[in-house]
Amino acid sequence: CQRFKLPRPRVNVTVGEYEVDFYFEAEQLIVELDGYAYHSDRAAFERDRTRDLDAKADGIETVRVTHRQITMQPHRLAARLHKILQDRRG
Repeated sequence: CQRFKLPRPRVNVTVGEYEVDFYFEAEQLIVELDGYAYHSDRAAFERDRTRDLDAKADGIETVRVTHRQITMQPHRLAARLHKILQDRRG
């Protein structure tokens, strides 16, 4: 976040009934890091979608990013997050 001048999110915090990777509280945005190793089976897939729906019902968006996006396209990912955060601010 510092490298790309993104606001600092809260890290590994509880939002609703779930622990989330990153939470931009002012913008009501969760960012989840989704590695294939931990999200490759049907149960994990379904669990993630349930979490996303619960957050959405509370007015909180969830963005899921992959390890590859972070390591191979960090500038593109940062630009997208800047846009999403700006849009969430209204």
